[in-house]
Amino acid sequence: MTVRRFDLRVMARAVGVELDEAFEKLRGLYAYVDERNAGNTRDLDLPCHRGCSHCCKESVFLTPLEFFFAWDWLQTNATDALLGSIIAKGLALYQEHKGLIDALDGEHTPEHDVIAARLKFVCPVLGDDGACEAYPGRELYARLFGSSFNEDGGVYGCHLVGAHLGGKSVTLLRARPVAKMLEALPLTFKRQVYPYYIQWMYGGSGPT
Repeated sequence: MTVRRFDLRVMARAVGVELDEAFEKLRGLYAYVDERNAGNTRDLDLPCHRGCSHCCKESVFLTPLEFFFAWDWLQTNATDALLGSIIAKGLALYQEHKGLIDALDGEHTPEHDVIAARLKFVCPVLGDDGACEAYPGRELYARLFGSSFNEDGGVYGCHLVGAHLGGKSVTLLRARPVAKMLEALPLTFKRQVYPYYIQWMYGGSGPT
């Protein structure tokens, strides 16, 4: 089976964005986050490691630019079999959670957080071995998860990270200011989940 691989640069150019330029800025942001996180967490022995996939079983949100970046990595590096499997899982998840996913589209409202809390599934990009299939191209919140503070000053991470860092005085990045840096880049006007983007591209409603 041959899986269609879209020309993402042509798609972005259609809305006035030079994708390689946007990718270069995104790489710079990711490098900054990764470097800061590496320094901040070096001696914390966090439970986040290959095979731990707690954060991949929640709502994994990313902007269109981040999806293009991750998908560009997959289109370049994944086999047709792997890419086809991710697409099939993404399309099935979209159909299963269509009501909630569609309700998240559009302008962000306070109700979005309530809906997002109800939207739980295994990310279609998660491999059978518990590792992200697009790890080098993973989105910002995946890079921050377990390694940053949330808006309330608590740890942005799962219960494992919270328990591990409980009572410790640590220095971590704050997620919201870093997210603001992302929002200064093109194609960051909304956040959605992987199944939404996969449906858009491969479900018949996207570019042909």
